[in-house]
Amino acid sequence: MKRSWAVGVTVLTVAVALTAGACADDEKGATDTGPKVDAKAVGLWDDGACDTSLDPLTIGIQATFESPVLTAEDQVLALKASAVAFNARGGANGHCIEVESCDEKLDPNRAVDCVRTLDEAGVAVKVNDSTYTPGPEVAEAHANAGIPRFATASGTPDLTDMNSYPIDAGGIGTTMVAPQALIDQDVKHIASIRVDIPAAAALIGIYEDMYADDGVEFVADIPVPAGTTDYSQFITAAEQAGAEGVIIGLGGQEAIQVLRAAQQLDSDLLISASFGTFPYRDVAELGDFGERMVLNGSSVPATADVPVMDVLRSDLAASGVEDLEPRNLKATPMRSWIGLYALLTIIRSSGTEDFSRPNLTSLIEGSGPIDMLGLTEDWTPNTVNPGTFPRTGNGYYAFYRWDPDAEFEGTDGNFKQTAEVDFNKLVCGSPIGAPAETC
Repeated sequence: MKRSWAVGVTVLTVAVALTAGACADDEKGATDTGPKVDAKAVGLWDDGACDTSLDPLTIGIQATFESPVLTAEDQVLALKASAVAFNARGGANGHCIEVESCDEKLDPNRAVDCVRTLDEAGVAVKVNDSTYTPGPEVAEAHANAGIPRFATASGTPDLTDMNSYPIDAGGIGTTMVAPQALIDQDVKHIASIRVDIPAAAALIGIYEDMYADDGVEFVADIPVPAGTTDYSQFITAAEQAGAEGVIIGLGGQEAIQVLRAAQQLDSDLLISASFGTFPYRDVAELGDFGERMVLNGSSVPATADVPVMDVLRSDLAASGVEDLEPRNLKATPMRSWIGLYALLTIIRSSGTEDFSRPNLTSLIEGSGPIDMLGLTEDWTPNTVNPGTFPRTGNGYYAFYRWDPDAEFEGTDGNFKQTAEVDFNKLVCGSPIGAPAETC
């Protein structure tokens, strides 16, 4: 029988830990996007520079810019860089896009204050918000203001919020699919190396329920205390427990230390993690040991050989921000560009110049499938999925291994897709999925 868990709080806490790392900031910026890439040839558009004499489309984003637990300023910088680039190609039906941002500073009260600040700044729609709060207050504040939240970097409350339109299942998604990445590689004995917080201790039980029919044994639950300096002990503990593979449930700095310890020990463990934690650079620096990793993502990696990625990489790199260079680029800031692209696709299809909140909400809710140009599966923003969390987007996740015979921009090695999974089908019958008989 499936056990009943306080799944939302547990997975939200873990998802925050996995993320590496009232001030409204008006970003108008220049329109120099660096090396020219043919946008039309890859399914975009290029209508020339937006008209600064027209009323702008004002979009917003709030996140914790930097803290010991959560660092998401790269999402904000990526959205601003994306706006600059899309403005050079015509903006929103000729109107320029302006970005207002607010730093929550990892404070739930300030998160609500940010909604008020951005409301007063005239934000019509939010793109790739990343709010850390254990309750529904932020979602309620957006709903009361009538501001739709588009392509949200979802925390647990957002996955049940009908005013939120995420592309994917956020941190819950990457956390829940991590064992499947190992199972697809014939790993049957799995350990979890995770943050040392009480809520995360329940995660191993959730995995056991979800994957009970796969013949998998979760052999060890290994917390990493704050202030740890010897990371080899965690790899050794997993090996001694009989693990063939491990799930890394840590923030970026600790996660890379665990990987380096595994490399120094010449471990045979297969390691499951996400592109939200590890960019290309971190894996490339591991050399041959990078082949021991399986990474998951709801969109293609930053170095993928997908035509539109040439534009995305160029647009973000033109910002001059080191974290937005292709080799350093993680999955979450990429969603700022992907989300803005999807929003503008809806706006362009309608031909509207009415950027009021009610009209944009209506257009988002009435949108059919958006052609995501190979970045992820096509996506209908107003999708309502079965189960505990209806707002999990298109449900698409894929798994990737390091291929040393591939290359990226002259550097040896790149990621090769090995499998894909539908999140909603994967969690069917679990504590967070739809009842098994309905799937």
